[in-house]
Amino acid sequence: MEFYTFSFIQGVLAFLAPCAVALLPGYIVAFISRPGESRPGMSTRLLRGLKLALLSILGIVVIYSIAGVLILSAAQLLKDYMKWITIGMGAILIVIGLLMVAGKNISLTFNVNRANPKSEVAEAFIFGVAYAIGALGCLFPLFLVVATQAMAAPSVLTGAGYFAAYFSGISLMMIGAILLSVLARDLLMKYLRKILPYMEIITGWLLILAGGYIIYYQFSLF
Repeated sequence: MEFYTFSFIQGVLAFLAPCAVALLPGYIVAFISRPGESRPGMSTRLLRGLKLALLSILGIVVIYSIAGVLILSAAQLLKDYMKWITIGMGAILIVIGLLMVAGKNISLTFNVNRANPKSEVAEAFIFGVAYAIGALGCLFPLFLVVATQAMAAPSVLTGAGYFAAYFSGISLMMIGAILLSVLARDLLMKYLRKILPYMEIITGWLLILAGGYIIYYQFSLF
């Protein structure tokens, strides 16, 4: 598996981080139940959903950019130990995944209040910021693995590609989730609570696989 694909998968997995995904149902419910035009057309609803998704992604990019700068600042100090740090991060992911599969609740919950439609722009951006903080707080090792590999890449372009793949994963998931709430409003409202309890177990198994691959990939570089 090439690291571009791996980075993309890590971005998808970051979107599913239990510390962040707990925010999603409340936000989607508030979004789809908020009063707006009496009978808006499909194109209007899609454009509204896309606008809010992009604003949320902007909030995510801001937080991850700050985290990236902090990692780069410490890169020189950690350069000689980066492979072992990455292997340690892989082991941490496996431990977190095992805890999640075992039913240990490590997620955080937040209350998302219904806002006035006029505040949607600010709300979407703040939601993205909160989502990124939740994802980093829960699955920081995923981003650290991508960041360290990007710093060790043979060229700046390759390293930038790793970051781009990671953000493509999390961004496409965010766009898909919000647009799904537009296209399948009734279905989503009906089944959202049924699907959510299984999300943590699924994410746990994905973390175990990701951690195992990280360790395998790093040892293959020795």
